[in-house]
Amino acid sequence: MKKLFCLLAALALLAKPLRAEAAPQRYLALTFDDGPSGELTERLLEGLAERQVRVTFFVCGYRIAEFPDTLSHIAAAGHEIGLHSSNHDYMQKMDYGTALRDLTGCAKAVEDACGVRARLFRPPGGLYGDTLLKAAGDAGLSVILWSVDPCDWNEAAWDGVLPTVLSEAHDGRIILMHDLSAHSVTCALQAVDRLQAQGYTFCTVSELAALRGTALLPGEVYTGFPPLDG
Repeated sequence: MKKLFCLLAALALLAKPLRAEAAPQRYLALTFDDGPSGELTERLLEGLAERQVRVTFFVCGYRIAEFPDTLSHIAAAGHEIGLHSSNHDYMQKMDYGTALRDLTGCAKAVEDACGVRARLFRPPGGLYGDTLLKAAGDAGLSVILWSVDPCDWNEAAWDGVLPTVLSEAHDGRIILMHDLSAHSVTCALQAVDRLQAQGYTFCTVSELAALRGTALLPGEVYTGFPPLDG
């Protein structure tokens, strides 16, 4: 009888489905600078929609004037919109008044085109100084840099764009790209496909910060966020 009981217990254990250990959640923020760029950005938006991915666009005022409808499409698709200056001038040596006018002018262009009040700012070239940080803070803008830069704007570096993104993308990082060329759009969508297959989830910069319990403060600089596994 005892042997029969042990046999039945063993069979019951074998019949019980094994519970797979849940894979750790890993998140990335994909960002695009210098747009909107009309048809190229529209193509990117279509690809992101197919993949159910939301990203952050850092846009320029002079580009908004050229492609206001595209900016509206970005907002309607649920993507995050940040500022990238009015004219893509390097701003690290601007005086306070000039910098603040640039930021408020770009913010107004965004709001007029799509009704969004931007909360994020990426300075052109990633260049900034104390004066620019004060202007950004007074404009209510957090300064967002990046942790992965594949130099997709540089045609000479195009062969390395996708490999760089794939090798340097780790949980909590912010990826810098540009919606300025067909090659960049193609590489971005290929990277999304490959990284999603590896278990990564893409989100906006603000969503990534919230997942890490980080409050994005005006005038503060962020390059990425700690991984969930420490």
